[in-house]
Amino acid sequence: MKHWGNHRRSPGRLWVLTWGSRGSPHSPLDGRYLENPKPLERSLDRVRLLQRTLSRKRFLSGNWFKTKTKLAKEHEHIKDFRRDLFFKLGALLAGEYDVLVLEDLNVQDLIQKSETKKRRMRLYDSSFSELRVMLEWQFRKRGKLVLPVLAFNTSRECFRCGGINKSLTLEDRVFLCPNCGFTLDRDLNASLVLLKRAGWVPPAVPVELRPIPPLPTLGLVGRHGGVMMQEAPAFRRG
Repeated sequence: MKHWGNHRRSPGRLWVLTWGSRGSPHSPLDGRYLENPKPLERSLDRVRLLQRTLSRKRFLSGNWFKTKTKLAKEHEHIKDFRRDLFFKLGALLAGEYDVLVLEDLNVQDLIQKSETKKRRMRLYDSSFSELRVMLEWQFRKRGKLVLPVLAFNTSRECFRCGGINKSLTLEDRVFLCPNCGFTLDRDLNASLVLLKRAGWVPPAVPVELRPIPPLPTLGLVGRHGGVMMQEAPAFRRG
């Protein structure tokens, strides 16, 4: 596994790609995460309507083929939306950041192990693997550093002391360390753990005191929803 210690140049600005409970990649050093637009979930009513309509048509009839074509076009529209979004996002982030830290996880395995249908759909809708491939390509094309990091227990490990919160569930939005009392948004804590595993040394200025510079939006607003850059919650030490 690559490590910052193997590179002499300064790591510069950092972007962390992790599948959080929001289905969102993060940049914890400037306090941003990317909201998942969930194109499949937003189109689900129309997809289900077309599927029901198709099931009522006589197989291989003219109306069956028409409905089948409409359904295929709807799925293709969702794929095109994702592809366009990820390409523009990759170009934006690769231009703004110097290092991409990747959570090296098996999303298909997570989907199969998910206990609820809703969670399986959210995982599928995030298209984490497709996003990862696009971001890796955009960063490497510009000669920037890409670091895959072991994903095991990132949500349960404390960034500050390394303790494990074994009682943390998928419904918990806040991470609370049972050892040192450190409290933080669970997704932000997981991102910081990934940075730490990649060899990141915490800066002298605490992350919660760093300014948050403006980041250009992608300008993608449509029927599948737009992309929003939001500020992550600040640190609270307990």
